[in-house]
Amino acid sequence: MSAKATDLARVQEIFDLITETQGQIERLGITEERFKGPVTDADRLFSEAIMNRVLRITKEAGSLSDEALAYYDFERRSIKGVRNRLARAYGDVDADIVWDVVEEDFPKLLQGCHAYCDELGLELEATRF
Repeated sequence: MSAKATDLARVQEIFDLITETQGQIERLGITEERFKGPVTDADRLFSEAIMNRVLRITKEAGSLSDEALAYYDFERRSIKGVRNRLARAYGDVDADIVWDVVEEDFPKLLQGCHAYCDELGLELEATRF
């Protein structure tokens, strides 16, 4: 069950989590190398945080209605696949997959969030910073 009750609440949560994560990656200078091969405790902690955020984002995105998923180009199968892998991996998460989600799928998800809100005449704003 999703933590959010409506598609709009889910879209806002997805948007907030992605924009917050992207901003932190940039501000903290987290690179692909630091994420995939953390050396310091701080890098390990941040790598785990990114994985947690991806899990939360895929949970919310996977809970969107069929109409929202289809109309706004969210790919349920891919979303659920990543979510299930993260939720069931028990410490054996493929960092390459997670980084690919951050680099390739986050922008696509943001486009879907914007398209959803544009259709409703709403504007997304980052609420967590």
